[in-house]
Amino acid sequence: MGRELRRKEAKRDGRNVKEVQKANKNNSITSKNLIRIIIALIVLFVLTYLLTGVFATKDIKWFSKKDKNSDEEEISIQNRILGIDSLKQKDREYYVYFYNPDKEDESVTSIVNTLAATIYRVDLSDAFNANFIGTPSGIVSDINDLKVENEAVIKVDDGIITEFYGNKEEIKSLED
Repeated sequence: MGRELRRKEAKRDGRNVKEVQKANKNNSITSKNLIRIIIALIVLFVLTYLLTGVFATKDIKWFSKKDKNSDEEEISIQNRILGIDSLKQKDREYYVYFYNPDKEDESVTSIVNTLAATIYRVDLSDAFNANFIGTPSGIVSDINDLKVENEAVIKVDDGIITEFYGNKEEIKSLED
């Protein structure tokens, strides 16, 4: 509503025109109030981001302690794949290491890390890889038929499993 319309309405209602105009001036947003509102919104968004990052998505890790194996975990995550993708990697020749982090044997892991070819890791504790747990199947033509018990290593050459190491003793034979 324009200034003139407010004045006419005030006259019609029998109110003092000058008081109505002063009241309207006091209701307007000043630049100080506008800046305060913008700062409050920015603080609100930053707080929401931090709370979401720390508690919901856990992307921000302020409260976690660094452990001495953090470098090894970062390396293993780099080549981590799903079991179903074991035969679909871009390398011509590579190894796939099936392991359960809860039952992992450090000596076997160190032997696997010394292999010359690229090593991809499949975490058996992941729910997506649960269908690969069972009685060791050996060399199979279809990846869906592959079963491993605990730790196992397969060698893949051109998308075909050429070698299967299904237990710790067989994996330790790779060292020779």
